[in-house]
Amino acid sequence: MDRQTEAAAEFVRAVLAARLGLASLDEARRLTAAPGFAWTAVADLATREAVEPLLYATLRGLPWAPAGLMAQWRQVYMGQGLRNALLLRELEAVMAALAEAAIPALVLKGPALVLRVYGNPALRPMVDLDLLLRREDVPAAQRRLERLGYRPALPEPADGLTLAFENELLLVRGDRTETALELHWSLFDSPYYQHRLPLAWFWETAAEAQVGHTPVRILGPEAELLYLCGHLALHHRGEGLLWQHDLAALLAAGAHTLDWDGLLARAQQLELLLPLQTLLPILARRWAAPVPAAVLERLAGLRPTPQEARVFRQLTTHQRPVLQRLAADLAGIPTWRGRLRYAWCNLFPSADYMRQRYAVRHGALLPLYYPYRWVLGVGEMCCRR
Repeated sequence: MDRQTEAAAEFVRAVLAARLGLASLDEARRLTAAPGFAWTAVADLATREAVEPLLYATLRGLPWAPAGLMAQWRQVYMGQGLRNALLLRELEAVMAALAEAAIPALVLKGPALVLRVYGNPALRPMVDLDLLLRREDVPAAQRRLERLGYRPALPEPADGLTLAFENELLLVRGDRTETALELHWSLFDSPYYQHRLPLAWFWETAAEAQVGHTPVRILGPEAELLYLCGHLALHHRGEGLLWQHDLAALLAAGAHTLDWDGLLARAQQLELLLPLQTLLPILARRWAAPVPAAVLERLAGLRPTPQEARVFRQLTTHQRPVLQRLAADLAGIPTWRGRLRYAWCNLFPSADYMRQRYAVRHGALLPLYYPYRWVLGVGEMCCRR
């Protein structure tokens, strides 16, 4: 990271921290006069990290914020507010349809954070809608949502493979809203956790919320914190200013009521200790998140299981080649029969999947795309050595 990007990141953190009740706007203003600071670098970083609405809402009206940049961020803020209002209306329709079919669901990620932390939909970008369902309810939910126009984004590599070995199904509706809806039945994109992470606690501790006129359920505060730490650490290697701000804002909103002892015990039981050990010290140090010092001290003294440490290393390695990802996924599947099925279906996906995945225009060329797929995987691994 070059000096301009570092200075921009420091500035953005200082501005966002001010939203959490910290007196850091004066620090942010001082940073604008420091060597290496450039508003262009801030603008670029804000776009990459999707924090323009938050920056606009915090800096608007301040005389030292550039008028041109504020006008640009205002457009993003207004557009995001409109987009999110439509998404929340769609979420209300989806949840009502599932409730009518007696299919329980929990709202996850962006929409849940808007409901619990942000309040104003314009502040938190949402790309899609995420729901947690029980695995056995997914087929019925998919059939019910087909009535609303939702279809799978891609054909399956093999019938039943997604539900057996993945953690989510992406549905899309190609109308003017272009809504994407992810149905999750496991919380993490890792066969290890898909097969070994019990979800009963996440369901039992769910909290009530409201979308429009429709009651919905979201994760309880301890479960939300554990899930978001796990998602950020395991899926994004702990990086991302918006996601870090999500966690800091969640802590600022309710750290004093959290059952820290129960949370740490549950993290050990579910083999999700390392995400907390990775992120909570960063949130306390860089974002002044209200994590009690005694909790950090106790957390530092806990030891993850060898299995959790192995999976954490596999999932957080930068730029894992496709064959390395496949090997890690196979290791996470508990039976040899499951591993053989998963490997076979990845080597020889269905014809429909291959046609859409590789845009095969002529049926006679389809057999050639299978060795092409294998060569791509081997070539990716060789190029990164």
